[in-house]
Amino acid sequence: MTAAIFGTVLVVLAVLVIVLVSVTGGKTTASGHSFGMQPAPATVVNAITHVSPAAFAEAGASPTQDGPLTGAITALKKQPPLTSGGKPLIVYDGSNWCPDCGATRWPFVVALSRFGTFRGLKITISSATDDPASIHTLSFYGSSYKSPYIAFLPNEQCSDVPSSSTSTAVEDCNGFEPLSPVSKKANEIFAKYDAPPYVSSTDEDTIPFVDFANKFEEDGALMDPTVLSGFTHVQIAESFANPVASPAQTILVVANYYTALICSLTKDQPGSVCKMPVVRQAAASLKL
Repeated sequence: MTAAIFGTVLVVLAVLVIVLVSVTGGKTTASGHSFGMQPAPATVVNAITHVSPAAFAEAGASPTQDGPLTGAITALKKQPPLTSGGKPLIVYDGSNWCPDCGATRWPFVVALSRFGTFRGLKITISSATDDPASIHTLSFYGSSYKSPYIAFLPNEQCSDVPSSSTSTAVEDCNGFEPLSPVSKKANEIFAKYDAPPYVSSTDEDTIPFVDFANKFEEDGALMDPTVLSGFTHVQIAESFANPVASPAQTILVVANYYTALICSLTKDQPGSVCKMPVVRQAAASLKL
């Protein structure tokens, strides 16, 4: 009888543990993905982080109707250099629910992968109630990046999971579940440069926001998110097989512009990337 009672207790405890885990664990969407995210499939990561030089050249640097929207880029003059570990520091601030952020990440990851290596990229889908809705995209949340040329500090402040809470953090996240608070350094940069006189009062506090080592800033998307409408993560990755097809061409063209901006920080290193004619053409268009 004692053994039977002891066994029953163990079963009850096990059930309680399962219940507690399910209640206190990360919030999940209907698809079961924590905060709307899951690890990016290897096939997707490989397609966007190992783009051949020939593909970049074939896509070109001539703007399409979907981007680059160069008005989003502003030169920051006479500002103190922004560095980390002796390398130029790029700071990104965005959120998973934001469709413009979703459009930014694809070409940004492609460009940054020409200078270093990502680990732990996620995939997610932007808000279903924004316009355009439900953009299949990447997320920097929980990822890392290593490069001999630049440092990268990304922040995804909010998820794409609507919240029933009315907390200040949720209000700051446009009604979505918060992911991570903005780091002190990133918050100081965002507060200073995503405000007048560096941007207009109507564009203040908008995302995505990218600071390129205090030399340039991006306020708003360099690429129109509508170009991604209707495409899944896998379809976007597969489109890279044809660099002049949509959405690959727009992504690669915008990536060439990001590359030109980054090359201006690295003193044109590595030369195999920064001295490509298509990158030089993008730099000329940006008047770098």
